[in-house]
Amino acid sequence: MRSTENLGAPQAAGYTCRAVTTPGLVTLIGSGEVSAGMVKVHRQLLDDLGRASPHAVFLETPAGFETGVDAIAARFQEYFHTSLGLDLRLAPYRSRSDPPAQVAQALEALAEADYIVAGPGSPTYAVEQLRDSAVLATILQRWREGAQLVFASAATVALGRHALPVYEIYKVGAPLAWTDGLDLLGGHGLELAIVPHWDNAEGGSHDTRACFMGMDRFGRLQALLPSSAIVLGVDEHTAVTFDPAAKTVQVLGKGGLTVVRGGQTAEFESGRVLTLDLLRAGEVAAPAPIHAEGRSPSSSEAIGQASARIGAGDLPGALRLAAEGAPPEMAALLLQAASGAREAHTRDDELGPLLQILIDIRAALRERGEWALADGLRDRLSAIGFELRDSAHGTVWARRAE
Repeated sequence: MRSTENLGAPQAAGYTCRAVTTPGLVTLIGSGEVSAGMVKVHRQLLDDLGRASPHAVFLETPAGFETGVDAIAARFQEYFHTSLGLDLRLAPYRSRSDPPAQVAQALEALAEADYIVAGPGSPTYAVEQLRDSAVLATILQRWREGAQLVFASAATVALGRHALPVYEIYKVGAPLAWTDGLDLLGGHGLELAIVPHWDNAEGGSHDTRACFMGMDRFGRLQALLPSSAIVLGVDEHTAVTFDPAAKTVQVLGKGGLTVVRGGQTAEFESGRVLTLDLLRAGEVAAPAPIHAEGRSPSSSEAIGQASARIGAGDLPGALRLAAEGAPPEMAALLLQAASGAREAHTRDDELGPLLQILIDIRAALRERGEWALADGLRDRLSAIGFELRDSAHGTVWARRAE
């Protein structure tokens, strides 16, 4: 079992804080993430969580531009229901132009997630929509708190420091190049270029290995990478699981893992366990802090961390985190609300002043255009039994009828 430690945040009456674990597992799947052959892998990963009813969430972002994104999400939900006996909640963040209520829905789902899944789509689109977003900040915070990330196909490419523009090269004929990825594991000393579909054979008469690039073209792509970069070639129907706590990498599933660095290539079959040191680009790097000492967190970082705390039931902690990324006047109100939440009791006459503060905060957020955060505040209050009712005369609260 993984070691745990307390969040360390003050705990309000009626709220229970989750234990904080070391960062969760990160699993990269080459393809076939919702195939019959991958059921065993998913079950093994879910068992590692050690929770009777884990909260699984599907992130729609990589396929957010596709007209068939609803069908893709439905296919994942059906698979999790029939093959794993789990309800798969959707995080419907598709683009930066999503309506605020839709972004809030995604934040709420991710804030409570233990098992975050993403899959097909476009790597470059996923990076563009997720970079510096509150959605990504929430995902990273949940991962730091022990949630697992299970990314497949296009979504795996986005997690590396160097991302392959698959569609642009293979479908459009763009010049060979790499783009900046999300660099999820850069803080662990890993400079990765992740290439799923490594052993793809769909081309028949032409080479479609290395994620449809073909080995000749991929050799030219590899020459464009810095010498410190490590290429991870993940075969189809194969999973590669990183365990930051144990500092190991395990290969699972049907195929294998190919590691390429400079002129050297090594292949590891299913069942092998490697050390992270084998993949490190240089000296072991300390995991990146949530935000560097002496620097205030960005607005998206603060919202993401606050969202995760709300999902954990720690409203005072969430309000304090939100205050770190807020303008001075808003920060004062949020800190005041945090203090009130910490001392709140259950009687209406005592809850009234606190809830009025939250109503005022929500109104100020809406005036500033922070619609996602305002809607998220309303939805979380509803989840713990308090309904906000808007009218021409203002907003009032009431206990939600059971």
